[in-house]
Amino acid sequence: MSLIHWSSTSQKPKSTAVPDTQFNPKEWRRLHVATVLPGSLEMFPTQLLVALLSAAAFVSAAPGPNGPTAGCDTSAAVMDLPANQTQLVAPTTPPLFILLGVGTKNFTCSGTTFTSLGAVASLFDISCIQDHPSDFNTIQTRAFDRWVIEENVPSSSIGADIKVPTVDGFHFFVPSPSGTGISPEWDFTSVTGNPNDFVIGEKVGDIPDPTGDPAFNVDWLQLKAVEGQLASQIFVIDTVGGQPPASCVAGDPDIQVKYTSKVYLF
Repeated sequence: MSLIHWSSTSQKPKSTAVPDTQFNPKEWRRLHVATVLPGSLEMFPTQLLVALLSAAAFVSAAPGPNGPTAGCDTSAAVMDLPANQTQLVAPTTPPLFILLGVGTKNFTCSGTTFTSLGAVASLFDISCIQDHPSDFNTIQTRAFDRWVIEENVPSSSIGADIKVPTVDGFHFFVPSPSGTGISPEWDFTSVTGNPNDFVIGEKVGDIPDPTGDPAFNVDWLQLKAVEGQLASQIFVIDTVGGQPPASCVAGDPDIQVKYTSKVYLF
């Protein structure tokens, strides 16, 4: 497995070997804990990916020096979507959670192009900066700029560096409830201890990154819940990074590409 670092100023990737370990996904919720060697990604022989991220970053929602850093009221929050599209439709209700995702998109070489193996990410609570546009509007870019230069550290450490220290949960992929392939999951169970605090999603809409760099930034997504009680809808927007190189050669190793995004759970 190789880790591809894309910088915002250069399209030349740098690869770093990272260790692979096996993990039983059924143990994830039973254990309610996630520990891993820094920088590693868990790969299954069936190309299933899950996140095993540092438990050290589990931080309670405590006030910071300038007020609370997590758990703020989201009842007046409005998700900002592009007006000139119909694929992503904002709910009429306020979001339950506003999160920052920091992690990797994961790919394998199929023929001459990379195909997706899923993703893993830490999910940070950013509800308390929603009323501060200068912070909120740039949080995903600042997180990416920090994340992309880090070596051998877990994604769960990045939030503290940008003053959003609270990890609400994790994002990873699990066997699809349909029985075919894998599906994305957003999981709070290892933080809350509630076995129902997860949601597995199915995509209902996507648009290429509308900010002008879809070759660098992964698509924005809308998903509906197919399992779990954490949310009924999931939106992944304001993406930075995550796209693989345009081509590969048969036999190239699987890769991880760092990315960040905002995640809204409704």
